[in-house]
Amino acid sequence: MLAASHNGGALVEVPEHLLQRSLDRRKDLGATTGDEPAADVPPSETTAAPAVAQTQAPAAAAAPSLPELPDLEPEPEPQPVPVKPWIQAALTRKKIPVWAVPVLIFLPFWAIIFAGTLESPERDSEIIAMGREVYEGVGGCAGCHGAEGGGGVGPALSDGQVMATFSDWEDHVIWVINGSPAEPGTLYGDDGDVSLGAANGMPANGEKLSAREILAVVYFERVELGGADEAELHDLEELFEAEEVVSEGLKFPIGQTFPSTLRGLLSSAGIGAG
Repeated sequence: MLAASHNGGALVEVPEHLLQRSLDRRKDLGATTGDEPAADVPPSETTAAPAVAQTQAPAAAAAPSLPELPDLEPEPEPQPVPVKPWIQAALTRKKIPVWAVPVLIFLPFWAIIFAGTLESPERDSEIIAMGREVYEGVGGCAGCHGAEGGGGVGPALSDGQVMATFSDWEDHVIWVINGSPAEPGTLYGDDGDVSLGAANGMPANGEKLSAREILAVVYFERVELGGADEAELHDLEELFEAEEVVSEGLKFPIGQTFPSTLRGLLSSAGIGAG
């Protein structure tokens, strides 16, 4: 076999045994030679292979490598909005129990029904109101006879005891005007009670109280404390209301006011003797 020489265009004949040895060596290494027939390969595989290579090459070229992104810190969680104190108080306040709702709804109706069963309190008449004010206040009567007339330093007036001492309201009025007799041991009243004297007994009120105030406190003591029937004191009440005769500024003089004085006032007011 002839082979081209590197030194020029001259051909050099290679011995056959060297060529044969080279071929055998290549076969041992699994290489193919140009003299072997090519293996039968289906036309589809030979044509498809270049197409697959052509399609895969652009795909590989179209996928550029992405730059690495820096590590991002996580966003902080949003803080809750603080609740207003009055809203918090409303949320934590105890709610009305369900069973109480119908009770609250019907409560006004029950109140109206209950109020209808009550008797309206009677207002004090003018003479009772003034008499109470004198007894508990300016007259100082409650300090001696007790707030309810049960007695104390002075004798009791309640439970008819004042009527037992003064059966006639005119004598009761005179007693309030003049007070106790000056000398201790003097008897007074219908039941002959013993007076403690002016210093320790009933004080005179003729100069301290007006005529209308004395009439009012006597009426109060007899009706409200003593339990007398108001009908029995009709003349006393009529005299109190006769302001043209018993004016606001009128006073009963101490030691100069007698039952006859009161009867004269009743006659001037056109009130029959009672």
